[in-house]
Amino acid sequence: MVVLFGLMGTGKTTMARALGAALRLPVIHSDAVRKRLAGLKPTTPTPEEFGKGIYDEDFSRRTYEEMLRLAREHLASGRGVILDASYKRATERESVRQLAREHGAQVAFVCCTCPLKVVKERLNRRAYDKEAISNGRTELLEAQSKDFDPIQPADRPLLELDTSSDKETVTAALLDFITRLTKAEGDTDATRRTSGPGETKGER
Repeated sequence: MVVLFGLMGTGKTTMARALGAALRLPVIHSDAVRKRLAGLKPTTPTPEEFGKGIYDEDFSRRTYEEMLRLAREHLASGRGVILDASYKRATERESVRQLAREHGAQVAFVCCTCPLKVVKERLNRRAYDKEAISNGRTELLEAQSKDFDPIQPADRPLLELDTSSDKETVTAALLDFITRLTKAEGDTDATRRTSGPGETKGER
């Protein structure tokens, strides 16, 4: 399970789609889930104030619970899944870790970042994109930044991914992280299978 999170305009959805296409994994977008719960199409504009309407705490809680429900279905069927959302609350990220533990799955966090100038340029372009599912706006950016829980030691393995480069370069860096993580997990599993009770390779 891979979680792409961070502030609005940092490239979460773009990278989630790219990763999903490369790994052939389903992607759950919080913006699409939120609007579906509200009875809206994914591309319907929702120019709410920060923390209001379908972005208030209660509706956001429902959104993240639904994302977990959908992710649980994929994990139960033996498939991996990619989650795309701000995950600004440490408790939201902990809920993902708990779900992974329940299914014996590995979870990797990818915090998308980029310079403020780039974020604002993206948000300004998005305002004119009729196919955009996110409604992040420059006037909401500062409020979201102040309302974002710091990354915790538990939010690992973690990749802080600068998305300001071209899409191909950023996607390659993301895939390299996932590949190395998957290999490390495979090596650990192999060690567990070949070690005796209470012993792991390299222990004395």
